[in-house]
Amino acid sequence: MASAAGGGGGGLAGLLETLSEAQNRASVGAMKRIESLYDTILASPMMVVVLLVLIAGGFGSQGLVFQEQIDDDVEIFLPDGAPSTDLLLEVREEWSTDIAVIYIQTPNAWDPSFTTNITDEQFLKEMSWVEGDDDNINDGGQTGRGIDPDKDDHGRSDGVLWIISPAQVIKEVNSADGRFNNSLCVHGVNTRIPVDVDCDLPGGGRYAIPDQQRIDQIIEESEGGFDALFKDTNDMNPFEDSDNDGNYTNDIDGDGIWDTAAILVGMKSDLSETKDYDDFTALLDHFQEVIDDRPSEYTNTEMTVTGLTKVLEDISDAIYEDLLMILPWSVLFTILVITVLHRSAKVVLITGTPIVMALAVTFGSSVILDITLTPMIVATFPILIGLGVDYALHMVNRIEEVRRKEIDKANDENARRRRKGEALEPVPDLWDINFYRDCVMEMTRSTGVAVFLSAMTTVIGFSVLIAPMIVPISPIRSVGITLVIGILSTLVFSIILVPTLAWLLKFNKRSNPSMWKNIGTWPVKWFLAILLVSGSVTAYGVANLDKMDEPITGSSEAPDGIDSLNSLAKYSREFSGGQTSLFIFNAEERTAEAMENNTDNIRDLPVLDAIDALETQIDMVDETNTTSIITFLRTIPATITLTDGVTLYEGSLWDLLHDPCWESNDPIQCNVWLGLELTGPEGRKGLRKDMVNVVFDTLTEEVRSMLLNEANTKAIVYVTQPYMNLNVAGELREEIDGILSEEPVVPKTSMSLLTGGLPVSLDINDGIHDTQSTTTIVTLLLLTLVLAVVFRSARLGIYTMIPVAVVILWQPLLMQSGDVNVNIFTAMIGTIVFGIGVDDSIHVMHRIQEEGETPKGIANAIEETGQTIFETTITTISGIAAGFLAAFPGLENFFMIMCMLIFFAFITSAFLLPAVITLEHTARAKLSGSEGWRDYGEGIALASAISMKPLDAVLEE
Repeated sequence: MASAAGGGGGGLAGLLETLSEAQNRASVGAMKRIESLYDTILASPMMVVVLLVLIAGGFGSQGLVFQEQIDDDVEIFLPDGAPSTDLLLEVREEWSTDIAVIYIQTPNAWDPSFTTNITDEQFLKEMSWVEGDDDNINDGGQTGRGIDPDKDDHGRSDGVLWIISPAQVIKEVNSADGRFNNSLCVHGVNTRIPVDVDCDLPGGGRYAIPDQQRIDQIIEESEGGFDALFKDTNDMNPFEDSDNDGNYTNDIDGDGIWDTAAILVGMKSDLSETKDYDDFTALLDHFQEVIDDRPSEYTNTEMTVTGLTKVLEDISDAIYEDLLMILPWSVLFTILVITVLHRSAKVVLITGTPIVMALAVTFGSSVILDITLTPMIVATFPILIGLGVDYALHMVNRIEEVRRKEIDKANDENARRRRKGEALEPVPDLWDINFYRDCVMEMTRSTGVAVFLSAMTTVIGFSVLIAPMIVPISPIRSVGITLVIGILSTLVFSIILVPTLAWLLKFNKRSNPSMWKNIGTWPVKWFLAILLVSGSVTAYGVANLDKMDEPITGSSEAPDGIDSLNSLAKYSREFSGGQTSLFIFNAEERTAEAMENNTDNIRDLPVLDAIDALETQIDMVDETNTTSIITFLRTIPATITLTDGVTLYEGSLWDLLHDPCWESNDPIQCNVWLGLELTGPEGRKGLRKDMVNVVFDTLTEEVRSMLLNEANTKAIVYVTQPYMNLNVAGELREEIDGILSEEPVVPKTSMSLLTGGLPVSLDINDGIHDTQSTTTIVTLLLLTLVLAVVFRSARLGIYTMIPVAVVILWQPLLMQSGDVNVNIFTAMIGTIVFGIGVDDSIHVMHRIQEEGETPKGIANAIEETGQTIFETTITTISGIAAGFLAAFPGLENFFMIMCMLIFFAFITSAFLLPAVITLEHTARAKLSGSEGWRDYGEGIALASAISMKPLDAVLEE
């Protein structure tokens, strides 16, 4: 047994030794190839630069159209596999989920002295002209017929499925009598008598706005039905806060004049069938053109195209403009900081050229690879600029440090020889090509390795954002892909161009400031204070981790000055709408029952009653209103007159189907109805079945297509709510889904769960928070494992990750500000800070391993590396700080948090990491009873034997 165990241990040791030897051989081979590469490059440096410029230029020319890759559809933000995703896709196959809002205000909205009501015939005709009606159906031009000239096309020609507005409802009611008479003839007469009557009856109202008297009659007979379609938005008492929100200027106290309305437009999800509109941008632009081209008599109101689709498009455009504005400022800030730190314009070219080329390749690759981008892509470019500067500065600084030390070493040797009277050795020429190449190779063996490792760990960290099983949100994955392409491009260009440009420009860096010699001793001398402060801040951050669970925010995180967004916010507040959800009522399995009742599945009266009962329940949920086919049946009036002076029925279409006289035998109340028993098969019961088809065909095709599928087997119910805090919204969704999950009242029917606006917002919110937590944890574990392999020590891998992990735990402290919120951008911060922050930690740890884990070795490592990581941190922050100029508060918050956390990563890498190592060695020394490990004297480390590196003694004769 003992032999077996020993053999096992020997086998493991042999495996590790074999792995180590393989790594060493690979390292030697890589160094030979790199040396050969630099021999080639430095032999023809200008040719290499020109070649890379041409390559980058080719990619850049492709990247000029990268805006075409940006997708601003809200559904793209839906997490893969989210409850509402598949359902939303099902809905989009048969109905519109893309809704535009044309927000309308009369002069009374901003001038109470203007007292004309929005129900005035002229205002309603203006709305109707924009929509399209019988008055302008034959007008010429692209815009003269309104936005929906073809009401029966299901959006196939004009891209508009349906319209809801006060004008549309009035037109629907005004023209209903003719359709009702024709439908009554078809379904109520021809089905019950053997003679086929011509039902193309004359008369009936037109699908247009009638005169003022008829308008007033329709509104009056609606019994408050128009209260939800018109609003009085004036605040007549600026000294009273009637809604108790702390703002005295936003109350809707009203002046008694309706001044605001809205046109809701359901757009066809697939616009490929239309001839004129390739996408929603083109269709929304057409809406605006129609509004702009109104005849002079129809320009009395202010109309703004808004809605979630329009707002997302405008925000996408604003963010793209932010990108175009940020990039040059980011480059300028970086140039200024580099120039100030190095007091040389040459270093700007050395560090900036690889970045510009890498950005060109990144832009071009996104187009060539056809990567679907979102407005979030704006976040990547300042990050790439900052990281590119990091790699370049580390490399050029180390080349200069090696050259300076070799020359200093030669001068010191000659000084010694001069004192002894010996012959002097030649001092290397600063610009000798062989000497320069040797210094470059020395850089590749030390800092070059650290740069490569930091780039690879950054790529690995950002790769977490790409994995679908970890990140279900497509836009975040596209950011991850872009960052990985950008980092790899930056690394390649930096490796080739930094030494090349430094040679061509004859760059020679000044030495590090002497203050870093003293600063380097701080983590050793004051390690306890550093650990206490860091520990206290970290504990406070952990105590406030719940700040990261705040719901994502909407309009408060969007740019200012976007008319569509402001109008949508006002529409949401004034109409208690703006966020439209929906669910499907499915009656596909009731074909037999529907045929028995001589109608279609969804038209079956028991099904309609079930939908009505369901709506009644949902309408009782706070801040929730529903719209369905029932809503229109309740709104449209109908009158059945048998002869002059004898009226069988007068009321709404819905009440016609539910009149008690269909079943009652009361000879007084239902005396005329009793005669209907003689009208044909099944008497009143059979006629009532026919009346279901009568009332449905009284509705326009536009209304039916809005609320029923073409097969008449499903109905859709729209659920409207104002935009609200997602914590509250989540409770409302659960309440509504609970109602929809109950057993259907009518057999062979079913209801879907809620989808659309509210569920989409909640699922995106959940996806963002899950992504934020998962990516941070996975990145931490993955990078720790990678670094443990790289440093061949789990201890060093863990130590290297401690500074960055601590910084991540400090993020909740930055989220406490009222101006900082969780959003789609901040969800990526954990992974991005790991990717960037770990660079500093790797460079410090790598240098400590070179210098040795001794007090003097740590001090030397901080002295030499601290200056460089300080420079790279400041330049990275300067590049990212251009984001503060963004008009998008969400972006501004993202870049602000990024800058703070990157600076904190520098602090923890330069001070906390060596302090942790000092703590370990101090504790070991005390436990072993050895002499103090941290003793210093006149610049010389007085350390215990276990902490000193052995040196070869050279005795002079």
